[in-house]
Order: sequence, then structure tokens, then C-alpha cells
Amino acid sequence: MDKQILEQVSSTQVVGRPVSANKLAQDNLKALKNSLNLSDEAMATAVGVPLSRMVVMLYGEPSRIPSKIAEKIKVLEAISEARKNEPTSGSGRPRRVRGQVEQVLRDDQKELLDLQKSMGLTHDDLARIAGIPRSRMMTYVYGRTRQIPVAVLEAIRNVRDGRQTDETPYLFDAVQEMQHSLPEFIARWQQRLGIAADDMMETAQALGVSKSTLTRWLDGTSGTRPSFVRKCLESLHAYEQARKTT
Repeated sequence: MDKQILEQVSSTQVVGRPVSANKLAQDNLKALKNSLNLSDEAMATAVGVPLSRMVVMLYGEPSRIPSKIAEKIKVLEAISEARKNEPTSGSGRPRRVRGQVEQVLRDDQKELLDLQKSMGLTHDDLARIAGIPRSRMMTYVYGRTRQIPVAVLEAIRNVRDGRQTDETPYLFDAVQEMQHSLPEFIARWQQRLGIAADDMMETAQALGVSKSTLTRWLDGTSGTRPSFVRKCLESLHAYEQARKTT
């Protein structure tokens, strides 16, 4: 359900009916999120729930908050209270407290999120690198296990540090390619495949993307993730192989 619709439904009150404890808890959660200046996604990560569930908790029908989640909310409330006594920034606005919110996360969970952010990976990418189902990876992202296996973090570090593994042949290359600009990446492959720089049609075909997407990449109005570049590399290698056999 659309977030705005959920919020409208949850804000509808029956005249004369007392506000329930669940509704008060939901209102407090919204106020807490706003006081910490966090996005819905950052709030979800801080308390260890999927974004979809956080959206329902914030804007859906009020319901009881589980005790484990309530404990993390109490930590955030303490951070919010401490923040009120801190000086504001030069603009007069309170400073963001993302670093303090991250203190709610375990060290291994912080590392996983840092690795994902630094390489621009999706959750699917993380799961593919670690060789586990996406659902299992999400339990690590949201801190639903006591710890993240060392082997999972080590597999992701291998990609970051340039130690390519057989399980991620093109993802490794994609991460390396993302250190350069997309136009540079495209130009190198045009030269390698002998495609003219102005031949947009064949270039798009080799990359496995539409001509409009290619145009946005070249003029800098659109970017992409390593996971998409990995698919482009698959298409480029297949295109190259097909040309060799013809």
C-alpha cells in the first residue's frame, strides 16, 4: 500500500474515542525519526527491521511494537535526548546523529553496511558474493543473528581488496570498473570490440542496454550500480565471443 495512503488511514480518528497506546507509540516513533533527522530506511536499519515493516510501523495501522525492537527504540530515544543538549551547526540546525545511531549496530553489522556502501553493492550482490540466499543475507543486514559469519565478511572483503574468486567472475570486474567513469568504461570496450565511437546502436546492443540508457550514461545524466555493470560485462563478453565465431 502507498505510504501516503497508509499515513492518511492511520491519522483518521473517531471523535470521542481515546487514543490507544499503540497509536501513541506510533506517534512517538514518528517524532523520534524526525528528531533524529533520519530517513525511513535509516530508521529501519537502526532498529533492525526491513524497510517495508518500518513503513507499516510508521504509517500503517498502529500495533504493538515487539520488545526487541522497543529496546532499540529506547536507545535511539536516549540519543535524541542527549542531542537536545548539544550545540547546533553553523546554520542553526541540529547536527545529524547518524554516527550515534550507528552505535546501535554491532561492529560486524557496521562493517557489512560499510562494505556495501563503499562498493555500491545491492543486497543481491552481497548474497551472490557470499554464496548464500538473499533471505539469509538480509538476516545479517538487519542484525537478526548474534553475529555475521567470518567467511561472509571475508568473501566481500576479497572483492573489495581485488582478490577475485571463481564465484564472482564479473562482479569483481564490475567493482573495479566502477572506479572509473562510465564513458571511460564504454570507450574502452568500443575500442576492444572495434565499434565506432559514434555508433550508438551497436554499442548499446553490445552492452545489452537501450540506446536511451547509453545516451544518459555518456552525457552524465544517469549512473548505475556494479550489479548492472556486471550484466553489461556478461553481455559484452558474449558479444565478443559471438563475433569471434562468425
